[in-house]
Amino acid sequence: MERLKRLLDLLLGKNLIDSYGLSVKNHKDEILNSFGTESGDKLELNLEKTKITIHLNLKDQILFDVIGLFLREITLLENNVHSLEEKINELKILQEISNKLNSTLQLHQLLSLIMQLSKETLNAEASSLMLLDKDSNSLIFEVALGEKGDIIKQYKIPLGEGIAGWVALTGEPIIVNDVRKDPRFAHRYDSLTSFQTRSILCVPLKTKEEIIGVIEVLNKIGMEGFDEEDLNLLYSIANQAAIAIENAKLYKDLKELFFDVVETLASAIDAKDPYTHGHSRRVSQYSELIAKEMGLNSNLVEKIKLSALLHDIGKIGISENILLKKSELSQSEREEIKKHPSLGKKILEPLSSLEDILPGIEEHHERYDGKGYPKGLKGEEISILGRIIAIADALDAMTSDRPYRKALSMEDAIQEIENQKGKQFDPEIVPYLISLWKKGLLCSGS
Repeated sequence: MERLKRLLDLLLGKNLIDSYGLSVKNHKDEILNSFGTESGDKLELNLEKTKITIHLNLKDQILFDVIGLFLREITLLENNVHSLEEKINELKILQEISNKLNSTLQLHQLLSLIMQLSKETLNAEASSLMLLDKDSNSLIFEVALGEKGDIIKQYKIPLGEGIAGWVALTGEPIIVNDVRKDPRFAHRYDSLTSFQTRSILCVPLKTKEEIIGVIEVLNKIGMEGFDEEDLNLLYSIANQAAIAIENAKLYKDLKELFFDVVETLASAIDAKDPYTHGHSRRVSQYSELIAKEMGLNSNLVEKIKLSALLHDIGKIGISENILLKKSELSQSEREEIKKHPSLGKKILEPLSSLEDILPGIEEHHERYDGKGYPKGLKGEEISILGRIIAIADALDAMTSDRPYRKALSMEDAIQEIENQKGKQFDPEIVPYLISLWKKGLLCSGS
């Protein structure tokens, strides 16, 4: 294009300057725009509100026609390149979302990323993702980004109300570039948040069976409004988000099923002895409470909870005659009982998915001072799982009846654990148990 402009200097420069006192360099774009059709023997220009006619000889006519042809091809090519660049950018965005989709099952984190990319890519002031709550028949904000995002999240939008409610009800996408002219727009949410909505692009979130929510972006930045290309891109993003939500739901359902199976297994083990009925479940609950009180991340809390639920699975390999014996155990019988942590690890070791919980199962009878079993580990040689479960296990054992003694009160058991701080139990963890007790979050036999 720049070469064509330089060529005009040579062809027209002297003519325009001499005849009209105009400089080609100040009007190159206007001149180039006149090459839409064959020029014939003259070139007509409108420059500075002046109509100019330039008469061309045969040689210049041919040259100008060739320039016009090239100009049309170049313009078409530039438009195609721009369109291609936009498509490449869209594919990059969708690829990034897809990569994140395959790398995490943390739903809220993933959806927040998707909506941030939507907001940036579509050049919008705000974006939000709402899920349909069937109990209240309304849309609930899962993610809301923008100046008033934190405020709008506290509100529910009834199905059918506003643009988002209409899209959720009908399943139809919509572009509204002037909300003042659309009777479906619900002004009250702007009043509640002091946000000024000008334009909305909204599409439904769909699974194979149903509409589960909507995605919307608000207020296109710049003079242009949302268009069909924006709509198509947001639709693609919505499809990715719907996949993420479905995967997370499936993962949640499978996880709940898995925990149900594990809890049933743990209960079957506990049921061998009426005195330990519900023991594994309670140890798991206590362990989870301690881990959360410590501020551990959710993944680690889940591992501790599961490890505690299975901490006594090794007792499957111990004779019932020993487990159910009402009189005092002999030395050899005590040694046999001490094998259950190692047996538990051995039973679960073939299951690679449970690898991370094995330390809690093997180490829950280790002592902080190194006098425990099976390995005699001490201090932080014992995993965080083992140190937490050891406290929870002891707490439930002391507050449950045994053939040879009555249960201690929760207060007395807590005091005994505090007395063993730095000896049997981790002195850094015991205070969190005491904190739970003071908050009234512990109860024996729960």
